[in-house]
Amino acid sequence: MLRNSNKLIKSVIKNESTLLKCKNNNQRVVNYSSSSTSITSGNGIYSQIKKIEEFVSKKPSVTKVSSSSATINFNTSKSGSTNTTAVDYSKSVKIKDQKQIVLVKIGGGVIESDISSLIGSLNFLKKIGLFPIVVHGGGPQLNAELAAAGEPAEYVEGLRVTPPSVLAIAQRVFLRENLKIVEALESSGTKARPVTQGVYQATPLDPKLYGFVGNVTKIHTDALASCITNDYVPVISSLAMTPEGQVLNINADVAALELAKSINPLKILFINTTAGMKDGDGKVMQHIKLDEQYADLMKQPWVKHGTKLKLKEFKSCLDVLPPSTSITITSPDLLMKELFAKDGSGTTVERGEVMHSHESPSFDETKFFALIEKSTGTKGGRIDYQQLKTDLSKGVVKAFVNSHYTAGILVRPLSSGSSVSYVDQFFFFNNSIQSTEDSESVFKKMFENSSYIWKESSNNQLNNEWFKKIATGFITGATNNIFWTNIDTNKIENSIKECLSQSSTYLSGITKAASSKSASEKLLQDKNHKFRVGLIGARGFTGGNLVRLIDGHPNLELAIASSSTNFGKPITTEFPQLKSNLKFDNVKPENIDIFTRDHGIDGWFMALPDKISSPYIQTLENSSESPVLVDLSSDHRFNEKWTYGQPETNRAAIKESKLIANPGCYATGMFLTLKPFVNDLVTPPSCFGISGYSGAGSKPSEKNDPTRLSDNILPYKLVQHTHELEVSHQLGSPIYFMPHVGQFFQGITLTISMELKYPMTKEQVVERYQKFYQNEPLIKIDKDGIPEVKSNSGKHTVTIGGFAVNGNHLVVVTTLDNLLKGAATQALQNMNICLGLDELASIKNEL
Repeated sequence: MLRNSNKLIKSVIKNESTLLKCKNNNQRVVNYSSSSTSITSGNGIYSQIKKIEEFVSKKPSVTKVSSSSATINFNTSKSGSTNTTAVDYSKSVKIKDQKQIVLVKIGGGVIESDISSLIGSLNFLKKIGLFPIVVHGGGPQLNAELAAAGEPAEYVEGLRVTPPSVLAIAQRVFLRENLKIVEALESSGTKARPVTQGVYQATPLDPKLYGFVGNVTKIHTDALASCITNDYVPVISSLAMTPEGQVLNINADVAALELAKSINPLKILFINTTAGMKDGDGKVMQHIKLDEQYADLMKQPWVKHGTKLKLKEFKSCLDVLPPSTSITITSPDLLMKELFAKDGSGTTVERGEVMHSHESPSFDETKFFALIEKSTGTKGGRIDYQQLKTDLSKGVVKAFVNSHYTAGILVRPLSSGSSVSYVDQFFFFNNSIQSTEDSESVFKKMFENSSYIWKESSNNQLNNEWFKKIATGFITGATNNIFWTNIDTNKIENSIKECLSQSSTYLSGITKAASSKSASEKLLQDKNHKFRVGLIGARGFTGGNLVRLIDGHPNLELAIASSSTNFGKPITTEFPQLKSNLKFDNVKPENIDIFTRDHGIDGWFMALPDKISSPYIQTLENSSESPVLVDLSSDHRFNEKWTYGQPETNRAAIKESKLIANPGCYATGMFLTLKPFVNDLVTPPSCFGISGYSGAGSKPSEKNDPTRLSDNILPYKLVQHTHELEVSHQLGSPIYFMPHVGQFFQGITLTISMELKYPMTKEQVVERYQKFYQNEPLIKIDKDGIPEVKSNSGKHTVTIGGFAVNGNHLVVVTTLDNLLKGAATQALQNMNICLGLDELASIKNEL
């Protein structure tokens, strides 16, 4: 059932091409029955099997190949693989827009008895914005053909034994059934293509036991990418080939799930005639949580053959996919109910979670310590893990973690003899507590049987909002907010007082001292006269442009690139054009001062979403470190302690400051256009703006959905937009701003209408602008033309032109690149000025 992932289904498609990846399946193990049929030289195909074996000396694995965000890439390596003879494989195909992929496995019985409802279900998926990739079976049809030909239908642990005679019939049957689906889709108005071979590459699984049955080792993506690009539904048969071209049969369930591992679909649907997976009493099981139930299910006498194979493959698949992924088993008629009803009629298979304490026999210290380092960004053996082990054994602190070691906590007694535990620290493998439903359910489960309390800085709005979701109660304060679970009302008041008295975290007390003074001095000596800067938010569109500009800077060195998503990976995985050995770090509010000191950081670029940077700033304010801070969010543009970072009009103040609030993208264009006339306005000017959809960021939303934006313009936040407030505040005069998003990727156009105190001619207006910006190389005055978005896209300049004058009514058109002068370029100007460098260093080379 998909009910638990409705938020994912309703999410808007990302504006950049998704990376779809292929995983190696070398490690899958199939248990064989001792009573199974064997294939020997006596049954006529032994020599053919030996010939196949000669071709296959080694099983290839697939290793990750990074790809541009403008492509679909269907390959990566299996996590934890120990194969050292990896073979690179990638296939990237540009696509016009993003698709939300749903993998649909169709049972042969459905094709035979309910194809009309099946086609309706597939069309329904497309109608609601989910693009199906279909993998079909054909077991009943193949069995009928085999019976007619006098061939036995034999199985070993759910896998069909496939001698050459069976393989020949299977190819004919699968082609026929594939075309049934394709023709039915085409007749209903949905474009579809048959893909009967060429997707799966395999090696023989066990030729003596199974015959021509394959073990998938690689996914070829040419046909799939072509279908997706051109809006055709691919209908895939479960046949594979060896590298030498020998056709092999694959179980359709296995084929579908191997493909799912490769492409990481939004959802996985198994559509069959039984509308779910049935238990020993013949009843459909509504939920299966594999981490909790798998071992017991596999012991049940009714779990055998195909059911056992399904469960094995389900677990193998879900173990490598994101925790939110589930497999829904349903029938065509019940698909809509399964998607949206609270209580469906099919089966939902989820990975599930089992919680471990440090006292559990299955607790893995190494994995838990790796989670701590991943979450805190503390590396290099600075945490005294031997002390942590000792304190865990003595009960000084306790550790709890989920079964996949992606989320955990350290707790300690709130006070001596208290039944309430104080949550000392939360740990997240992806550091995304504010955005994942999975972590919410994990911690609710972790807290369900005990009493806990913890506190969070009132300034950390994002964490506070998320903590409210997992707590059973909370109270807000001026400095700290308190959260708790399962505490009796008569104990809450004392528990809150004791919680507020807790000081530093446990880990801070067992973290080894930072680099010595001599090491710091050596670091300063090694700077080679370059200032060291850090970037927090080193992903996304703005972060990418900043990394590029810093890389080409003669006086700056990128010492830290922080990304919780990419932590530990080489920076070249995100920016392959760089020549750098730098790896992504994970700088957090509680350790930014340590990173600043240990890495000799002279300045930080804070390329974070709004309402996230404040905790970082607060930590630095409470430390002895005082780097330059350039904040690209809107958090400090109204704070008088911060300098508004508009170099063309505020250069002197920027030079004397270390706290710079970088202007917004729209705000930059409006401010620069209105500044020369701010004292001549009679009424608030009206500013009509259209931005490329990159301005909505890389997180999916309706404002960066290329499908919705196609041949369209989306107005949004037409009053009290933050940039309207920003420009009004900085000019000291109100404005009206109506923002829109267009279907182009980057760039901004603004049409600004002003009512002046007195009439002016066009020549006077042009002269005013030329004098005001006469020594500013990044401001271009186009006295005769009308600036266009495409002419200014990818450039560091602002172009002001399109002057239209009628008495005291003035209209001006301004264009700029929202990612450059509207963000990264201006941030670098500010950093250059603050550090006493050439303001246009690394910028003027691209003018």
